[in-house]
Amino acid sequence: MPATYTDQFWVLDPYAPPPAGTALAVQNYDLVDQDDDGDIGRFGGDTINGVDVTRAYPGDTVTVTLDDGSSMTVTGTTFYLANGTQVFTPTDGSVLQDATFSSSGFVTTTGVLDVSEDLGPPCLTSGTLIQTDEGPRLVEDLESGSILLGPEGQSQTLRMVLKTSFCARQLGEISKLLPVRIVAGALGNGLPKRDLLVSRQHRMLLNAPMVKRMFGHAEVLVPAIRLTDLPGIYVDHSVKSVTYYHLVFDQHEIIYAEGAATESLYTGPEALRSVPDDALSELLLMFPDLKRRPEMTEPALPIPERAEQKELISRLGGAIYPILQRA
Repeated sequence: MPATYTDQFWVLDPYAPPPAGTALAVQNYDLVDQDDDGDIGRFGGDTINGVDVTRAYPGDTVTVTLDDGSSMTVTGTTFYLANGTQVFTPTDGSVLQDATFSSSGFVTTTGVLDVSEDLGPPCLTSGTLIQTDEGPRLVEDLESGSILLGPEGQSQTLRMVLKTSFCARQLGEISKLLPVRIVAGALGNGLPKRDLLVSRQHRMLLNAPMVKRMFGHAEVLVPAIRLTDLPGIYVDHSVKSVTYYHLVFDQHEIIYAEGAATESLYTGPEALRSVPDDALSELLLMFPDLKRRPEMTEPALPIPERAEQKELISRLGGAIYPILQRA
């Protein structure tokens, strides 16, 4: 059965852009993955706003001026449609606004938009219990200097807490902002201890025997949206509003949310593009050399490539053992 997604668009072609100063209004269109392969592109009969996709260019950029005079550069995918129109949607976690066009950049290689990989920033939601040196604490109660516990009880000092909130209207218009719900016990061995809500791209630690056999590593990190092919894990469309939290340390860390191992904010170059502009400004103010420090861009554990993640989850779906062997 075809999967349908709703996302935000500007109507323009970065390759042949409008004059600087042109007003761009946000449009919300349905994307239909007709062959349900997880990609929106020219093959398989995929459509946007009911019109067939003829080409897709992932990696285009659009720079705009906002109402407050600030500028924003968005990285995304441009789709050419069969009716002759071109539309652009973000893939870096940005939430589009009505704005004035400034400039654009374009790629020349066609591709696809991966609806699970390219939609949404990585973060935790309010109400989540995080393991600290004082016991479990709500993520919204954490602050700079809080001590969180990592693997084998190691202490990790929290440097920053950033947050972003979305209302019912935004969630209704932009489906990629909806959280993934991991039902209590869905990861195995009673984990998470309570239902855990995270953003689509927030990664969870997996350490089933299959992980070792496939990758030669006992543990890997996989985005929550990939886990939705497994029982008890799904995008929660019943959520009416949500506040997402980014927990920032001196480096990428493994922490515990509702008892399950997960990640802090990963500040690699690609991940930084998914952080909202105001939060990114605050992050760079505290870590001015962020993009130059190798230790800030190394993941705490291996992160498999997209195709490998899909294969892993496919194999785990038929396994008889828990996908999380221990906390």
